Parts: sequence; C-alpha cells; structure tokens
Amino acid sequence: MAGYRRLRGIHLALGAALLAMGLCGTSWSYEYDENDPSEGAGAEAAWRSVAQWDEVDEEGTREIHKHTTEARYISPMVSYIPEDDKVPSPRDVLGYIAGTEGILTRPEDTIRYFQALADASPNVSLLQTGTTEEGRPMHIAIVTDAANMVRLDEFKGYTAALADPRKTSEQEARAISENAKPIMHITAGLHSPETGPPEMVMELAYRLAVSKHPDIEKIRQNVILIITPVTDVDGRAKVVDWYYRYLQDYESRDYMPSMSPPYWGKYAYHDNNRDGIQMALKLTQVYMDLFLEWHPTYALDLHESVPLLYVSGGTGPYNPNVDPITIREWQWFAHYELAELQRHNMPGVWTWGYYTGWNPSYLLWIANNHNSMGRFYETFGNSSARTMERDLSRRSFAGRKISERTWYRADPPDEKVMWSMRNNTNYMQSGVLASLKLLSNNGPTLLENFYLKGRNAIREGESEPPYAWVIPAEQRDPSRLAYLINQLQRHAIEVDRATADFEVNEGEFKAGDFVVRLDQPYGRHARNLLEIQDFPKDAEQRPYDDVAWTLGLIYRVDTQRIEDERILEMEDLEGVDGPVSFPGSVGGDDPEAYALKNTGSNSLITARYELRRYRVHAAEEPFEIDGENFPVGSWIVQHRRGLKGVLAKVAEELMLEFHPLEEIPEVPMHELDLPRIALYHNWINTQADGWVRMALEKAGVPFDYIADYTLEKGGLRSRYDVILMAHQGGVSGKALVHGRDPKFGVQAYQKTNDFPSHGYVDGARDITGGMGFQGLVRLEEFLDKGGTLLLMGSAGRLATDMGLVRNVTTSRMAVSTPGSVIQAKVLRRDHPIAYGFEDLNHVFRINGPLYDVPKRFDHWIVLKYGSGPLREDEDEDDTEENGESGEIEGEGDGEEKGPKKGKGKFLLSGYVDKPTELAKKGAIIDIPRIAGGRVILYSFNPMHRYLNHGDFNYVFNALLNWNDFPDPEPKDHPGLVKD
Repeated sequence: MAGYRRLRGIHLALGAALLAMGLCGTSWSYEYDENDPSEGAGAEAAWRSVAQWDEVDEEGTREIHKHTTEARYISPMVSYIPEDDKVPSPRDVLGYIAGTEGILTRPEDTIRYFQALADASPNVSLLQTGTTEEGRPMHIAIVTDAANMVRLDEFKGYTAALADPRKTSEQEARAISENAKPIMHITAGLHSPETGPPEMVMELAYRLAVSKHPDIEKIRQNVILIITPVTDVDGRAKVVDWYYRYLQDYESRDYMPSMSPPYWGKYAYHDNNRDGIQMALKLTQVYMDLFLEWHPTYALDLHESVPLLYVSGGTGPYNPNVDPITIREWQWFAHYELAELQRHNMPGVWTWGYYTGWNPSYLLWIANNHNSMGRFYETFGNSSARTMERDLSRRSFAGRKISERTWYRADPPDEKVMWSMRNNTNYMQSGVLASLKLLSNNGPTLLENFYLKGRNAIREGESEPPYAWVIPAEQRDPSRLAYLINQLQRHAIEVDRATADFEVNEGEFKAGDFVVRLDQPYGRHARNLLEIQDFPKDAEQRPYDDVAWTLGLIYRVDTQRIEDERILEMEDLEGVDGPVSFPGSVGGDDPEAYALKNTGSNSLITARYELRRYRVHAAEEPFEIDGENFPVGSWIVQHRRGLKGVLAKVAEELMLEFHPLEEIPEVPMHELDLPRIALYHNWINTQADGWVRMALEKAGVPFDYIADYTLEKGGLRSRYDVILMAHQGGVSGKALVHGRDPKFGVQAYQKTNDFPSHGYVDGARDITGGMGFQGLVRLEEFLDKGGTLLLMGSAGRLATDMGLVRNVTTSRMAVSTPGSVIQAKVLRRDHPIAYGFEDLNHVFRINGPLYDVPKRFDHWIVLKYGSGPLREDEDEDDTEENGESGEIEGEGDGEEKGPKKGKGKFLLSGYVDKPTELAKKGAIIDIPRIAGGRVILYSFNPMHRYLNHGDFNYVFNALLNWNDFPDPEPKDHPGLVKD
C-alpha cells in the first residue's frame, strides 16, 4: 500500500496475560515504568506488556503516550495502535493519531479516512445516509466481521422480526436471538464543540477492524457496529474552522475567546439533541430512519462535559413509560463499564448524579422509546485540542463536589487535573470497548430483551388502562390534527381510523375518528406522547430539561384517553398508511366575497401570503351568515377575477374552508396588510432564533435576518414594520446590548478560503461588541416611528432592563416551570393576538422572566396565566361559559397551595413550583408607546424548539394584524396617559 507508513516486525512480548473472570473475557494488561520521571507524558518505556496478539505501530504508540498527561489516564485497552500491512490507520491517512495536541479533524477528512478504511478492510463499509440542511453528506460506517458483512440484510431481518412480537412467537424469538447479532449504533459529534468523539471513533473503528486481540475478534464476530462519525456535520465544520481561526493559541479555559462559533447547524445549536419528539432536523430524521432500518439493540451517544467520564444512569425520576428491563440494562452496562475502567485504576469514572432520565426528546431516546437501550457518555473535554490545567474544585453535581468520594464515584478525580484531548480519547475509547465487550458476550440476552420489551408493551396495552386514545377527526384546526397523526406515524406508532360510529364509556365517536391502540410494540411510546406528564414534586434533583410534551395539548388537538377495554374489540378499524390530509373547500359560483372562519388554524398566515395579491380583511366582531357563526378575526376575501382558482389551491393544500358570501357583512373590520419583517439576532445566543427561522420558513413567511450592524446603521423603520427577537435563555438585557466580549480583538465570522464554513447562517466582519447603546437608540427610533417589536421569552429583558418600555419590570419572583403546559386566559377578547384562541386555553412555558405592571396598566395584558382574577381584590371569573372553573384551589399537607391538574386546571401537564405567584402574571403584554409603535412581551417562548405548534399563532396573529391593535383606555382611569 503505497504512501502508508509501515513498521513491521515489531511484535512485543507480553508478560503473563491476565484473563478476566466471567463476562470479562480476556483482559488487556499494561505496566508502566514507575522509575521513569517522564512516565505518562511521552515515555516509551511503557511498551512492555502491550500487544501480544498484534503487531504494533511503534511511532503511533509513542504518540499516544506523548499526549497522555499521566499514566493513570490510560487503560491497556488503548495503550497501543495495532499495525496492519494492508489497512491504513488514521495516522497513515491523516498524518497524526487521534488526540494529537493541537489538531482537530475537519469532517471531510474524517470521512476521507473512513473511506480509506472501508476500501482496505473487508470488516468496514461506509454508507451515505443523506445530506445536511447546508448540503454536506452524512455517513455511517459499519464495522463487523467480513462474514457478517455479507449477511447484513439477513441480520436486519432478524431484528425486524424481534421488533414486532405479534408476528414472532417467543420460541421463534429465542431462536432468532441465538442466530442474530446485536446491533450497536454509536453517534459522535452531535454537539460540535464537544470535539473529541469524532477523533476517537476513527481510532476505534481502525482498532476494531484490524486487531487480532481475542476480545476484539469476539466483538467483530458477535456485534454489528454502526458508527455515525460526525452527526452534526455542518456544526463540526464550523467548530473546527473556529478553532483554527481563533482558539489554537490559547491554553487556558479561564482566558480565551468564546469556544463556539455563533452557529452549528442551520437551525439548531445545542438543542439539536432535543429534537427527538418533533424530528424537525435532518440529523434526527436520518437517525430515526436508521433505527427503523436496523433496529439497533443498543445506542450510545458520545458527549463531552463533566469530569472525567460519566456513563449515563440518571438520578431519576425515570420516565414511567420506559420498560424496567431498559432501566436495568442502563445500570448493568454503567456499572460494568465503571468496573472495567476501575480495574485499570482510572480515576473519575462515575454514574447516577447527572441528568434525570425523564425527558424522551434526546436523540438517543429514539432507542429507548422503541424498546432498545439508549445511553450516553460525558467525557471530560476542553472543547479545544490544547492541553489545559483544569480546576475541578468548584464543580458539583447532584449536590456533591465532583472531587468527593460517593457510592457512585468510588475514585474521584483530583481537584486539579492537567487534561489533554488524548486523555479524553483514552477514557472514551476505553469505555466504549468495555461496553462492546459486554455486548459481545451477552448478545442473545440483549436481543431477547428487545423482543420482551415489545411483548411487554403489547401485554400492558391489552391488560391495563388506558387501552387507547381516540383523536376525533372534527377539530378546530385540521392542519394541526394532520400534523399530530403524521407525527405519530413518524414515530412508528400505528394509527387506525374508525370505519363506523362507535361508543365506549368515554363517549360516542364517529366514523373517521382516529384510534391509537396501545396494544402495539410501541404502545408505551404512544402513551408517553399522548398522556399528561406529572413530574414528581418530591423529586430529589431539579428537572434537567422540559418535563412535559403532551402532544394533544401543545398542538391544541383534542384527544381522548380511553379506559374502556372494549376499544380493543373494535373490528371497524382500518390502518392509516401514509401522511393524512384534510382538503378544504371553496363554495359558490360567483359570490360577492368569501368568508373564512378563524378557529386558530396555523395555516392562516401561510394562506395570507399565498393570497398576497388579494385584499383580505379580518372581522373585529363575530358575525352570522346563513346560520353559520363566524368568530372574531374571521376573514373576508373580496372576490376578484381568478380568485376562486387560487382559493381552491389554498384550500386543498392548507385544509381551509372558504364560504361564499352574497354580500359583505356589516361588521367592523381591518385589512390584513402584510408587514415587512425582520428577525433580529445577536451573536451571543442564536439557539432559539433557529427554531423561529424554521417556523417562519415552513409557514412561508418572508423575513430578513438581521444582526447588530443593521441596527447600528439605523433607518429601520424605512425597511421594517415588525422586528422579532427570539428567546435568549438566561441572557440579561445588559448582555443583549453589549454582546460578545471584544477584549480578544475583532472576530470575523465570514467565509474565507481558509475557513469556508463560516458566514453561515449569517456573517459579519466583527461579531463582538453587540448592538451597543447606538443600536438600542436605533431600536427606540424604530418604535417612535410606529414600528412593532415582538420579544419572545427572555428577549423581553432587552425592553424592560434597558428602558425601551416604562411601567413594566421584570419580576423578582422566581417561578419554576421547566417546560410545562400552563392554563391561560384571554383578557382582551378584541385583541387580534387572541384571534382563534378560546377564552380559556393554555400555553407551553419554559423558565424565563415574568413581568409586573402597575394595576392602572392591567389593560395592557392580553393573556394571563390561570383563569382567575389578575388581582386579588377583583371579582373572580369562573369562566362558566366554558364549563370550567379552574381557579386556584388549595390542596396538600402544609405544601404551597396551588391548582390541581386536569381539564380546566392551572397546571395541565408538567410541573410548577409557585402556581399562586404565576397566576398573577401576564403571559402576553401589549405595550403602546406615547411616541408611537409598541412592544409585545411574551413571558413564555411561543416557538420553543419547533415543538409547541399550538402557540405559534400568538406570533402569527401579531404579524398578520401588526398595525391594527386596539388601544383601549382603562375603565377605572378615564383619560389616563398611556405611557
């Protein structure tokens, strides 16, 4: 093999090989020269007891020890690099080993190596799985014995048979489990600044492909390994370019520029690992498709954050819909891996005290949700290829310092460590090899467990309520209903449709209604997505992420839980196969106009842009035509030549019904003239604005994406009518103004020949310094000239902290609503932001700011939390017209009193710790200014991770009616100055 360096004939004698007991199989052994003062930082004397079965790449092995900072930070498993005369190692192709000081590998070079490996080894193949949003190819590598490689379709067939116990008997499953191979899927590079995993998996794949060590050969023979070398390819490209552009000369985490570029993928930043429910990103869609093709028995996602190696187990509370077998598998593998690394005296390996195990939206939870086992590692990383001293003395998890010894961390790390990327590679690869060894020795058990979990789900659906959910076909918004049904199918959940009317204890239902039976292999997952989440109030650890995701609520689709087991006896059902849609209609031949009911369809804003050439008005009061009731906000489209054909297309695609009008009703109305929109972002936090961009783009809403420079230049009102700003996480108003710290000099984020990935999604000559006070002044000018500023979630602090609004302050009361569904009530029925929403509804709220206004400005509040009065001295409104009281009621023994769960109650799904305080706050506040313009504050994020579709219209309505908001005088204070 020309061009590949080969060091042949180096076959080092190994001392007495240690044979591990039981499941351990053969053990690697390694002896260090304790008399060598340079041991662990370049020592060559450590070659003594290494590779009895392999020839050794002497130079590569020397590099391993050069870049390992201490002897205890390596295991015998990864202490050498095998040599092969036909198959290239990463060093042969790239010129360096994984974990080399100062080097990060670009994604195209990672794939170049895997292609070379696949070309040379019959034990490796490389497949393209798709393309990213920015057009880069996505790949997986398959690593297994050559004899298995030619039978991959057969093995896929085995796991597919095990996935559905309705088609495979227990006896057949046992036989399959003995003949099949467990399939493991490893993902690297999901979070791009966690830079180590894509480096490590190159060496891992090579080791598994060529080593003749008995344990490796057994892994090759008994396991089919799928590796995604770079999961977020777009992000990896940007991060590696960022490292070489700005970070490679810095050796201290305490003094260096931001370690991440402003973007990773086109839409998602860190939240690309929270897309497992909505599956809006291509990387998630590809992962799901791979799961359904291969049905991997075990999925492992490689991350970096906490010292020194955390193997997931979770503190709890565990998601109640995870099969107990899976929970035991988590613990089994975690403790085995810890024991293996502990045998080699590697400190700082632990489990339990990080993350909960509750939220099912992580990428790896696609495996847990579908009866496989999904786990992750967090290996300590510097987000850099440089070696750094790291101070761990202040790092705590689950209330305990990382340097403290506990039952789940028997050998903690030192308070200070000198840490390198090679240390990271050693730990991560050692853990993966231990995990693969356990899997290779227990494949039939894991495969049978996969089958048993599907069987358990079916039996639970047959024997325990609920037995099903019914989703009526008649809904306020057919487009959101279609989205829900199609999402369930995307999750591989079977959905049926009734072919005749039927009745169960919960009520009468109609032909055409949808039925999701839980006696199916993924019935527990269906239940998880459709049921109310009840996060335990007595949980020992705080919630790690969102704690609620009830699809019926967050999509605003009515669903009915069925506890009558007769639903399982229904014969008048047919399976839904493929995407569903509900085509609308256009009536009449030559009417004066058409009317469209505003019942809150998410399709309305798309329809308005499709009808941009036509005049469309919104009724400011309800009206009735020919016995049809049209709610406030309903549309009136005046007839013009060619309109009906356009309406017919819009109605079919967007599931809308246009009613013919012989005459235009006499009702107050305003024209829905489309605004010029800008979405403003800073360079500190682009995470949430990516999801806003996705929501706007998918809705067909044109907008400019602007940053600090555009604000500073001014003239905003001449170009834009509405400026939006997405939720900003925990960033303060001050930070939003000042932006990235300029102390490290100019930071360009523009495409160059050396850094071709930069300049996407947006670019600038310098991304430091923020908008500054000049930008703030320009925003105020925009408002003074009649512009509208929409601030979602914590972006509102830009207005309240920095003086863009008066008489609104950020509340000092901390209320925890970690991704929960909270009851809300419309206070201003005439306000266009509330069009299409019922008086008593709900919103999905993550933690963020709450706002206070003086009582005399309560009329600014469009939507409040809870159904009761805003102030304690006001009369309570029971909203009896909705058949729901819903006001806060006391319950509990000495606990803070709060609302009950359930229909019409304050907390609909999830968790809230101070409900009485939250219920006094406004959820949406419309603040008109004396000089003109207005600021809209959302104290929740109405476009959270492309998840809460039922809240999107609170933004879309503001866009459609941007210049027609009413400004009522407060009833109790006539003539009051507004600002």
